[in-house]
Amino acid sequence: MQTPGEFHTRIEKAQQAMKEFGLGAIVLEPGPAMMYLTGVRWGKSERSFIVVIPAKGEPAYILPGFEEMRARELIHVGTDIRAWQEDESPYERVAQVLKDRGVTAGRVGMDDAARYFVFDGVRKQAPKLDYVSATQALKSAGVDLTQPLGRGRAKQ
Repeated sequence: MQTPGEFHTRIEKAQQAMKEFGLGAIVLEPGPAMMYLTGVRWGKSERSFIVVIPAKGEPAYILPGFEEMRARELIHVGTDIRAWQEDESPYERVAQVLKDRGVTAGRVGMDDAARYFVFDGVRKQAPKLDYVSATQALKSAGVDLTQPLGRGRAKQ
């Protein structure tokens, strides 16, 4: 079992990779990168659970309001948890996190595990950003993207 300190170290490595590849943030959906960087194992559903890792600052979690208590039990690193209700858009929350972290221009890396409707929803809420694949930065940070859902681990 990894410790919160290990996840902080992994996130710091990802933040260094973001700087190297010119990314202001990375947007993650459940998958190997989310599991490796945050320790959160979550299944995909029509109700988006998203993690935004900025190049500077702590990660932010955007999740369905009715799942908040369960999610808080699984979150080991970061305290910025933004729940959205059924009549609200999770993508507005993502755009607000980006703005709050100073990411108002430039490039944002999208995890390849993110589904198109998530990418499209984020893009519509923050259209001035340039969205690119986060794959290079994630690999540079040690994420093994070849692993099945929830099995992301450092390359040996």
